[in-house]
Amino acid sequence: MAKTTVEPIKAGIDLGNGYVKQNINGRVRVHPSVAVKQFNPDTPPVSADAIGSVIEDIFNQMDLSFLSPLVKSTERRLFGERALKSGMSLEEFDVFSRVGKSEVDLSGVLALGTIAADRLQNHYEKTGSLPEDGVLKVNVDLATALPIEEHKQHMERFRDLFLNNGNAHIVTFHNFKQQIRLEITFDYAIVINEGESAQYGLMFAKEEMLDMILKEAVKRFPNGELDGITGKDLVGAPNTLGIDIGEGTIDWAVFTNRKFNSDASSTFRQGYGAVLEATLHKLQAEGYPYRSRKELSEFLHTKPSVFTKNKWEHVKNINQKEEDRFSSSISTEVSKVFDKVAGFIEVIFVFGGGATPLEWSLFGKLQARISEFGKDNMIPIVYLDSAFSRFLNVQGLYQVALRLRPNRKEASVPVAK
Repeated sequence: MAKTTVEPIKAGIDLGNGYVKQNINGRVRVHPSVAVKQFNPDTPPVSADAIGSVIEDIFNQMDLSFLSPLVKSTERRLFGERALKSGMSLEEFDVFSRVGKSEVDLSGVLALGTIAADRLQNHYEKTGSLPEDGVLKVNVDLATALPIEEHKQHMERFRDLFLNNGNAHIVTFHNFKQQIRLEITFDYAIVINEGESAQYGLMFAKEEMLDMILKEAVKRFPNGELDGITGKDLVGAPNTLGIDIGEGTIDWAVFTNRKFNSDASSTFRQGYGAVLEATLHKLQAEGYPYRSRKELSEFLHTKPSVFTKNKWEHVKNINQKEEDRFSSSISTEVSKVFDKVAGFIEVIFVFGGGATPLEWSLFGKLQARISEFGKDNMIPIVYLDSAFSRFLNVQGLYQVALRLRPNRKEASVPVAK
């Protein structure tokens, strides 16, 4: 029986240390960057009448194995909420390790699993059934990213693993009575810098986003200093600094004359995950049962009930103390970056999953550093809320993915070489 072939897709995938953000064919979704290995899988397949509900929540339900150069280990894995609630040891990015994203199985597991889940869900939504022959073939134009310093060393090798000499990566679903195999071939793949991709997301901002960006800038200059400036002016400034506060790294992405400046850009090898890990360590010493920073993060970001309010406030208090310590520890890095770029930077953007929780302690340090260069050195700092700005990288990546095939009508995105 012939294998079912689906249309080529465009995929921007941001492999965040905390969450995977995906934009596949214009559909944006997010799910935790975790998995668990099943060394003795004995889960029965879902019943026929439960297939629809499993497919609807596939990113939190999938049970997968992989045959790919991106994934060295062959164990089956669970993902998302199912992984978090499995009670098994979580596979997550180590925010303290010197081993980067391009060198660990989890990156390939999450990227391939994301595409496979999207395509199976898409097929089911269109047909109302699983593929009759048990196989889906998909061709992908992919854009993804690495932290700036890791990109300089490992970009080509990581990209080539995806391209795989034109061979398919095999992802197998074990959720159902019949195994479903996805054969994923990457026709085009590009790996750019984290932070750089966020700037592309800003470049393609729509009116609602531009209005919000202007509002954020103006509230720091209440005396009319930015009168006549528009949101489009801010995102279109030729010389910018983007501070991308992720869970595992902080990327300082510099654009000069609207092009990414790899010489001036850098990565600080700790991010907001270091705050969560420090909080987790203290809570575990007090006897709290949290097993991972992801579990802790989910608790902090969930509105407490009347039964958990006191516990939530205690956990939040400890976390805020660690946030303050972390902001102080990166003040030296702020100074290093400003020494290199403050002479020509026109606008600073602060974004990423750790932007909002660190704003109260970090923003003052940025302002103080700018003021050292003189009272006429007016540099707007646009501090973007995490709930919104965590998607900047993936939106920029999707715009890059749209422009990978030759002979397209759109103008090329000025990606770094």
